[in-house]
Amino acid sequence: MKINDEITSISIEKLVNEGLALNYINNKTVLIYNAIPGDIVTIKIIKKKKRIFFAKVIKIEKKSEFRKTSNCIHSKTCGGCIYQEIDYATQIKFKETVLKDIINYNLPELENIVWPIKKCNKIQYHRNKMEFAFSKKDSKLILGLKEKNSFDNVVEVEDCKLLSKESNEFLKFTTNYFSNINIELWDSREQKGCLSHLAIRHSKAFDNYMVNIKAHSYNDTFNNYATALTKEYKKITSVNLILINEKKGSPTTTQSINLIGTKTLKENIGDLTFLISPLSFFQTNTEQTNILYDTIKELASIKENSKLLDLYCGTGTIGLYLCDKEGFVTGIEEIEAAIENAKENANINKIKNTNFYAGKVKNILKFNEFDITTIIVDPPRSGMTPKALKRTAELRCKDIIYVSCNPITLMRDIKEFIKLNYKVTHLIPVDMFPHTYHLECVVKLRLN
Repeated sequence: MKINDEITSISIEKLVNEGLALNYINNKTVLIYNAIPGDIVTIKIIKKKKRIFFAKVIKIEKKSEFRKTSNCIHSKTCGGCIYQEIDYATQIKFKETVLKDIINYNLPELENIVWPIKKCNKIQYHRNKMEFAFSKKDSKLILGLKEKNSFDNVVEVEDCKLLSKESNEFLKFTTNYFSNINIELWDSREQKGCLSHLAIRHSKAFDNYMVNIKAHSYNDTFNNYATALTKEYKKITSVNLILINEKKGSPTTTQSINLIGTKTLKENIGDLTFLISPLSFFQTNTEQTNILYDTIKELASIKENSKLLDLYCGTGTIGLYLCDKEGFVTGIEEIEAAIENAKENANINKIKNTNFYAGKVKNILKFNEFDITTIIVDPPRSGMTPKALKRTAELRCKDIIYVSCNPITLMRDIKEFIKLNYKVTHLIPVDMFPHTYHLECVVKLRLN
């Protein structure tokens, strides 16, 4: 088997992590993009990592019974979703099967404590943030999402069902505007050009928008664009330029420049209001974030004398949500702008029982002492660094709530906590991302 080989009549039976289909061909492990159980497909081998081959579907010879007619016109080519043709109940079954397989492979003793997935009530227009790429198609400027199984190709998006109906109008306006401007697109391979992406944030609570242009150099036309855009669409209350400095061999840096309107967007989670700045992380499914945070809050059991340590706290949303009425929260986050947002969020919600540190988790834990009763850990997809995990466990806190969007790194880190004398008592999956393979998990660990 080698790269570019085409193989016919491959029957798909099983999905694994990241929505890939698993098959064994000539005693070789093959992971296939964009196939689901029940499909019979022709595949093309596109890459190899160690002993594993990766393939893409070039023809569906027989469709799975799970494939239905999608109401998204882009579903066959766009890489923004992979399960648009599958009804939501079946998506959940796929996700449960994949999660249980990962758990059984890594920590089979946890199988009996896994809860059913907490499903989304809304599976269209549920996202509060999307990022679209600028590209050229037949010399025409387009805005869209990456094509399935492609790094370079962009599918022009005319009617995305994920963010909001109005956001599609912003895309059309932006495409038309920059089509009439002589501005070069960013070429990541050549490391030259200017215009890169357009990010749109939508406040579901207040029904207004933040639009962020991502570019690699400043251009006067961005100010004119911001003025024209907000004049046409009154719900757009903030437009910003995200200036990216990216050079091979050097760290990439970003700078946010407000072009017009407010510097932040407001969003509600439960009874609290949060400020979102252009560069800050915020859960992308507002309604389901309430479900996620209520799940965390129930497991944390915060009381009047509780002392909560919120690691990788971002803009402080989880810690403030848990300690808005009682308890004391200390947050740690390495992005300084996010910590400033966290302090602002505490102020606007009149929550005074807070303290926030800007710095790497492993360093803040090394050079400070904490008297705490509960720890919340919500790291990036890569999970915790070994030093951060070790220093977290050394606090000998009774309860740790670990929130993860990556079951592989979650299992890796749980194994380490178990070695350091912790026991898993709850594992609750929460679906934040319909039509994708992603799944959030909330795990409670208790000190033995």
